[in-house]
Amino acid sequence: MMEILERTELCFPELLNTSCRKSIRPQYETMIVYILLSSISLLTVVLNLLVIISISHFRQLQTPTNLLLLSLAVSDFLV
Repeated sequence: MMEILERTELCFPELLNTSCRKSIRPQYETMIVYILLSSISLLTVVLNLLVIISISHFRQLQTPTNLLLLSLAVSDFLV
């Protein structure tokens, strides 16, 4: 029974089922998306670290509002 289920094709191309078709993206497009998303992630980490270091180091910046921003930056950095 299990062998029959493994061999069963769940895609029916003769019925013009569009879920069966896989779109193939060009490699340069995929690389651009990866580079863009990696850059955004790296920028987020660097800016969160900048906020954490700035508020922690400078006594003038340790106001209640900035402590909330510090908390947000720390939680964002940990995620």
